[in-house]
Amino acid sequence: MSKKLLISVYAKDEVGRVDIIGSISEWNKNNAMDMRTKCQDLKDSGITKCHVYIMSVGGDCFQANEIVNILVEMFGSYTGDGGAIVASAGSYIAVNATSFEQAKNGQFMIHKPMGGVYGNETEIENYLALVKNMTTTYYDSYKSVLKKPEKEFKAKWEAGDFWMTADQAEEWGFVSKVKDPIKIDKETATAIKDSGSPIAIAMEHITQTPKENDMDLKATAIAIGMDANSTEEQVNARLQANAQKAADYDSLKAKQEQKEKEEKASKIKAELDAAEKGKRITADARPQWQAQFDKDFEGTKALLDGVQGVEKPLSADIKAGADGKGATYEGKTFEELQDEAPETLEALQDNNPEAYDKLFADWMKRNK
Repeated sequence: MSKKLLISVYAKDEVGRVDIIGSISEWNKNNAMDMRTKCQDLKDSGITKCHVYIMSVGGDCFQANEIVNILVEMFGSYTGDGGAIVASAGSYIAVNATSFEQAKNGQFMIHKPMGGVYGNETEIENYLALVKNMTTTYYDSYKSVLKKPEKEFKAKWEAGDFWMTADQAEEWGFVSKVKDPIKIDKETATAIKDSGSPIAIAMEHITQTPKENDMDLKATAIAIGMDANSTEEQVNARLQANAQKAADYDSLKAKQEQKEKEEKASKIKAELDAAEKGKRITADARPQWQAQFDKDFEGTKALLDGVQGVEKPLSADIKAGADGKGATYEGKTFEELQDEAPETLEALQDNNPEAYDKLFADWMKRNK
């Protein structure tokens, strides 16, 4: 049984059929509109009778009431039958049918409508009134089909969940007739158990399916390109071999990627070194060029190759001596730079060797 609500509306043998399977708590405006539209289509086609099949653990009491309203509005009345479970809101739909049959191994459950609300005192009071009214509506529907004294029913009603077998539900009047038992799949059996049912399901009624392990083995064999009848040992061997191949591939791929990364880094460094030495870029601009090389090596290389090196004229760096003083760089002679700013002299030698040579020659000339 699906956890979602599945409502099917169709015609069969000139009778409108409505199948309600799953949790009615999944009901929404789209469901209501769709169901109403399809029921109207059946009615417009000349269908005057309706039969409802229910397989549901229940859900929202207001939504179940809306389903009943739609069915009665469209067809005047309806008959019904139930499968393995007809509970809670589902049982309200059942007792509003003019007659209702249920599978012998099915279960039937009723309880008071429930709900919850969040809001201020007015909103809470309004919702409480709504729930009380719906409780009266549900109670009256169950009471209308009773075969046993109302006093006994009221005691069950006040006690909480009232679970019954199909035979017991017939004794109470909630079921008109008990039909042959049905097979129950494991999903539905689990849903019944999870809904709180204290009634055990006979194992002979539970559909036997292939072992999950066997199904998984076949699915795995097919997925890895093997015959569906391959043994577990064969499948495991293939899986291990595939895993080793994958590991080897990943290792090789990682090594290749690392090698390519190192080679690219080396090529970028060589390009930047050459560009800086050729005075096509400055040292402080190197990080920006590095980032561009990382994004697009070939495009950046082509761009950098087109940059011309810039050399400052010697006259811009070296000033001729005046009043018997030697030539200067930044206002200082060669010997003054040696004494006061040797790092400046060293930088001049690296960055503008021609200027350095001229300054040095001037010093040599004056010290002959």
